[in-house]
Amino acid sequence: MKAIILAAGASRRLLPLTAEKQKCLIDINGRTLLDQQLAILESYAINELVIVVGYKKELIFEAIESRWKEMNVTFIENDIFDKTNTLHSLWLTKAHLSDDFIYFNADVLCHRDVVGRLLNSPNLSCLAIDLKNCGEEEVKVLLDDSGRIIEIGKEIDVSIAAGEFIGIGKHGKSGNTKFIESLDSEIKHGNSNMFFEFALNKILDDHDFQMIDVSDLPCIEIDFPEDLEIARNKIMPQIME
Repeated sequence: MKAIILAAGASRRLLPLTAEKQKCLIDINGRTLLDQQLAILESYAINELVIVVGYKKELIFEAIESRWKEMNVTFIENDIFDKTNTLHSLWLTKAHLSDDFIYFNADVLCHRDVVGRLLNSPNLSCLAIDLKNCGEEEVKVLLDDSGRIIEIGKEIDVSIAAGEFIGIGKHGKSGNTKFIESLDSEIKHGNSNMFFEFALNKILDDHDFQMIDVSDLPCIEIDFPEDLEIARNKIMPQIME
């Protein structure tokens, strides 16, 4: 099992805070988002990582070198991070997707049990879902009666969405070939600026992705200044309990 972390974006919605800093290196009560994610992975003996970098990549290199030397980290550079999105960044990792992997958006702060539930699930592929009423901005899911994810994306009508994909998932190797083919197809058709869920959505009919309910666990994806305030005042204190 390895982990794929996407940390290439410039995070303009958090300016001016991110003018000189990569979002995953923002301090949240004494710990960065990247440190929290790597500490979780280390606690589950996952030491092989692929991190996609772009904006302020040197700062991520320095953070790994200074605090996480024991991790086996491969860096992949998205040189056009300012023109692309997570679909392109994940596509760049395709040579590393021959085995099971845990996926992280680098801007997610979560409790370690989120990853634990994914790893302990008998389902080969599953996504961490916060079952709740969603807003337009969130990546939403539709589920069938068994908890299988039948659609994913921001475009899903909020009135019928089952909840939010929080940006962490487990991908079983049995579906990775089809997933890579879907990523390849979207890149070929000029969709590098889409979220990776756009490509994932295309294989849901043929590959079983189950919902893992993490609604009771503290977690947040940090996109806006108000998210950062919640992370510092509410989510991180709950995690540290």
